Amino acid sequence: MSAQDFELDPPDIPESLAKELTDEERNKNVRMSRFYVKETKTYLEHLRPRVKKVERFWTTALLNHTQIAAAATSKEDRHALSFLEDIELVQDENDFRPFELKFHFKENPYFTNTVLSKTYSLPKGIVPAPKDGGITDELRKFTDIEELMAGSIKIDWKSDEVNLPKKQPRLAQGHDHDHDHSDPDHVHDDDDEGFEGDLGSFFLFFELAEDPFQIGDAVKSDILPDAYAYFEDRGENSPGSGFEMDSDLDEDDDDELDEESDEDENAEIDLEDEEDDVPKKKRKLGKNGK
Repeated sequence: MSAQDFELDPPDIPESLAKELTDEERNKNVRMSRFYVKETKTYLEHLRPRVKKVERFWTTALLNHTQIAAAATSKEDRHALSFLEDIELVQDENDFRPFELKFHFKENPYFTNTVLSKTYSLPKGIVPAPKDGGITDELRKFTDIEELMAGSIKIDWKSDEVNLPKKQPRLAQGHDHDHDHSDPDHVHDDDDEGFEGDLGSFFLFFELAEDPFQIGDAVKSDILPDAYAYFEDRGENSPGSGFEMDSDLDEDDDDELDEESDEDENAEIDLEDEEDDVPKKKRKLGKNGK
């Protein structure tokens, strides 16, 4: 057979071997997840006490994540978040699937809670990981936070005037109704193409038993393991990490930029008015905050 007649067909592999290799690949992923949890815990044990007195450390880190920033655009949300002084992650190294996020707040003008928490629990019928460190099929097949059940918490707002979810309800575009905030188990109908509309207050994340925008995963998997990087706006999902000067702009691009600069040279810019005209959170937000 000549090279011209040769075709590279996928080879057959015995079913038993395929299962063995698949299981071992998943075993490796479980071991890596356990190691990742352990290292994150060690990192946070070092970092958290050292940054607790750094003014707005965690607020800055959170808002330097594009997904979190998109969910907290209002001035009131950001002001309330400015009283955040610590974020605690409760997660078992052995069974890394369920976890809890505890947001510790200083005295503030919005609510009396000192801790706002969000739990992600194993669904009923799912067996916890064996305490001896063994690996089960359920552990091998776990891939996503969406397999967990998100909880909710009642926030004790000091008054209706500062009740942010009530003032900023979540409203899907084209709908004339919002979430029923009296029902903490209400689940937002989110499709694969993402949510389009006004996301409402960031604090709906705590008050609703859902997390359609995967804010909890962004905090647990992105921000907490790289908190200082996000504080400095160089996290993987920070706006700053994707900013690079393009030194290879062609002449046409340069000319276009020059023309725009000339047109705008004498334009008056009222920064105060611009800040007041920041659009509401009416946008499409998928699972990656895009």
